[in-house]
Amino acid sequence: MRPRLPALLEREAPLVGVACLYAVVVGLTLPQQLVQDSWLTLASGREIVRHGLPSHDTLAVWTHGKAWIDQQWLAQLAFYGLDALGGLRLVLLGHALLLVGALVSGFAFARRGGASAQSVALVGLVAMLVAPWALQLRAQSFAPLLFVWVLGLLAADSRAPSRRVWWTLPIIALWANLHGTVVLGAALVAWRGLTSAPRRRGLPLLAAPLLVFASPYGFSLAGYYRRLLVNPLLPSLLEEWRSSAPSQRTALFFVLAFAAIWLVARHGRALTLFERGALLLTLVSALAAIRSIVWFGLACLVLLPRLLDVAFPRLRLPAPRAFAAAGLAAAAAVTLFSVVRPASSFTRDWPSGAARAVAARPAPYVFADDRTADWLLWEDPRLAGRLAYDVRFELFDDRQFRELLAFRNRSGDGWRRAAAGYDVLTLDPRTERSLERALLAEPGARLVYRGPGLDVLVRPPRSGLVERVE
Repeated sequence: MRPRLPALLEREAPLVGVACLYAVVVGLTLPQQLVQDSWLTLASGREIVRHGLPSHDTLAVWTHGKAWIDQQWLAQLAFYGLDALGGLRLVLLGHALLLVGALVSGFAFARRGGASAQSVALVGLVAMLVAPWALQLRAQSFAPLLFVWVLGLLAADSRAPSRRVWWTLPIIALWANLHGTVVLGAALVAWRGLTSAPRRRGLPLLAAPLLVFASPYGFSLAGYYRRLLVNPLLPSLLEEWRSSAPSQRTALFFVLAFAAIWLVARHGRALTLFERGALLLTLVSALAAIRSIVWFGLACLVLLPRLLDVAFPRLRLPAPRAFAAAGLAAAAAVTLFSVVRPASSFTRDWPSGAARAVAARPAPYVFADDRTADWLLWEDPRLAGRLAYDVRFELFDDRQFRELLAFRNRSGDGWRRAAAGYDVLTLDPRTERSLERALLAEPGARLVYRGPGLDVLVRPPRSGLVERVE
């Protein structure tokens, strides 16, 4: 007989409260979750609908004509579909549902693994805060949910083998068309295949790495993954690709990492060989790149609570049924607020006046920084082929990386070369104030728009200086 809802709420009150708290945080911060990758996702989805899957780039000047392997095509198409159905509000709500679904799924797998509600809630509180940048709307939004499902199924199978583990294979095949983090998921599935007993039972799981190519692009994806995973220049341009050195931003991660190492060292026998290896793999991945911290947090959510129960068997959190009820009410209120709030409140950091200022200029080419390039393209599709570059850095060659770094840092005598020939430029004054001052010091340069986080500059025409890669 299933427990009645009041009894279920009381038993799972800590989890209901934490899940609702997370939903409230996600709901209230939806405007901040729109970033450059959000606009790339939407603009790319529109390109797919209008022109089919891309094979060569037509959106940017620097990378025009280069082979474009759009590995994230299905996520882009899904989010663009939500926009077509209900606008940006529906896109953000769908994104929020994916995030909350990942956390709740982690709770469910941890509880099914035998962990107490108190331990799961405590680890969940840390996991939801360890990588706040993972809240951003992007093609990756699908990946946390798929990661938790894959890890949860594999961990359960390592404790009690079941046919349900075969579901990980179609999940990996789906993931291969949504986001490049499928490589981590495939590695976990293959690791389970290696640790299976008898070994022949795990043979199909060892084929999981081949499923990362289960895409219309097939084995052409090999070059895409190579450029992303072993490109030494990405960390110099993007902070999220840098290794996780101790800092204020990574402090909670290192606290969680030390706690996980201590728990495994003291009570690691409570975990299976697969589970210990999964924690190690995600920890190494998180140390290698800040952007991977989220996967370690989710792995801890699924696997660590049982160790916490062993280490602190008397752990109790004061979470009465009223706590769960209050959380549900707050989450419902925030959801309703998100549904009825003005649509313009979601894009307050993306002023339409700036897009109009760019569109009003007769200049054929625009040098937009990577924060605004894809947003401008989303606002005005006529900019396709006129923007210098966007956030698809995997399409850059080494020279373009170095020229962009020199321009941003104003280093070297030829630092202006990257923007030569571009009469309209957009900059974020919060991070590029000194660069903006240097550009405005040029003869004839002037500021035509100043908004929250976005300035538009124009310079006298310099025809014939724009370099286009054919």
